Amino acid sequence: MGSPAASLSLTIPVTPVFWRDMTSNWRKHLIICLFLGLLAVPIYFLDVASTQQGGGNWITLDFRGLIFWTYITLLAIHVTLSSIAALSFPNSGALRIHLCSMVLSVILLIAGFVFYGKLLRAQAVSSRPTNFDGETRRRIQQDTLTLT
Repeated sequence: MGSPAASLSLTIPVTPVFWRDMTSNWRKHLIICLFLGLLAVPIYFLDVASTQQGGGNWITLDFRGLIFWTYITLLAIHVTLSSIAALSFPNSGALRIHLCSMVLSVILLIAGFVFYGKLLRAQAVSSRPTNFDGETRRRIQQDTLTLT
């Protein structure tokens, strides 16, 4: 007959275990997220090409990385929201989940920029010196009296 060790054969699955155990919705979700992540590479080169040194003679602003880091932030918000939505709504389609979470991600990103701007403004206002000279104080009081 033969030894039992000779009859054992090692079979290696063609597809990885995590891929076989995934549902179709999660597989589509993973493919979409990987595609959006790989899209960061051409966006980086677009950012480098469009924000090279140059500008006007009067004022020079440095916008390097603005497009790339905005996209990375949007992608991080989107992947988080779409993963939560894929867990919460397993019967919804992957495309519907990603479209809705992309719209919500843009809204959250804009709200974050507005909130950050308001925080910077509040910090600038709070760091102003509180002891105005007498003339400035009288001018402020006159302006408030004329408004009321």
